[in-house]
Amino acid sequence: MKKFYCKRLTYLFFPLILLWGTFFWGGYALAGEYPEKPVKLIVPWKAGGDTDVLMRVIAHYASKYLGHPMVVVNVGGVGGTLGARQGKDAKPDGYTLTATHESVITSQLVGVADFNYSQFIPIANMVATPGIVAARPTAPWNNIKEMIEDAKKRPGQITFGATLGSTSHFVPLEIAYKAGIEFKIVGYEGTADRQTALLGGFIDLGESNPASGKKYFEAKKLKALGIAQAKRHPMVPEMPTLRELGLDVIIEVNRGICAPLNTPQPIVNKLVSVLKKASEDPEFVKKIEDLGTAVNFLPTDQYKAHIKKETQRYSLLAKKFGVEGLKKKK
Repeated sequence: MKKFYCKRLTYLFFPLILLWGTFFWGGYALAGEYPEKPVKLIVPWKAGGDTDVLMRVIAHYASKYLGHPMVVVNVGGVGGTLGARQGKDAKPDGYTLTATHESVITSQLVGVADFNYSQFIPIANMVATPGIVAARPTAPWNNIKEMIEDAKKRPGQITFGATLGSTSHFVPLEIAYKAGIEFKIVGYEGTADRQTALLGGFIDLGESNPASGKKYFEAKKLKALGIAQAKRHPMVPEMPTLRELGLDVIIEVNRGICAPLNTPQPIVNKLVSVLKKASEDPEFVKKIEDLGTAVNFLPTDQYKAHIKKETQRYSLLAKKFGVEGLKKKK
């Protein structure tokens, strides 16, 4: 009787053992074989923008450790949400990834997109770019303190260029929140359009960064009112921080790479390992720093924690200024 019982247990559990073994060894093999062809990295903005330039550097060095090329494909439109949606809906096989930054949070908050980071697997954050508050060349202010004093006298009259729903939209909101002032926000489709308007004097203020703004500051084509990071930047060491000028605001764009939901864990692990190696490559670090940006590698768990913190921060601003679901209301 016992012998018969043992045989029945064997018959019962053998398929389960076989299934577990197939999953385990299949996953192990998957991690070892992936990738077998080039990996596509969707950049949801036009070629030539800050994210595109940085992601091309990231893709180049990731390819070095991936064993196959990581190829950047630009899918611009709808404030970065068109490409992000394609990346979100791609087959979860590790061959289509998406370049992301905090606009995934802000776009959903204002109603430009109906999805956020919860519809992706955050693989790793790679870099962080500090923001600079820039003014038109004929602006009457020389620093953020002077601008705030003027804004308090003329609420809602100073214009600030932004792409509605993007991180650039939340830069003036955070400054206004911390300084107790009000801007008139003027919408533009992307970074290039905003910068053109600022250089032409059609708006008073806009967001810039050390790499793209330095030549304009040096040529007196734009005025830098302060850099929004904790300490001065080596590329523009003469530029004071906003904190030095009495405004406690830190503005950084953190750019990372995400995969579609249900991407197998062995593939996720492989990508984290590859991106970590790329982030530690001395040549990569130098190229990123030459672009006025810092390497800020955060593996999956730390990246998720960053996303949670930033979501809380931007949600507060969206509620404070009544832009939560703004696009849906129109």
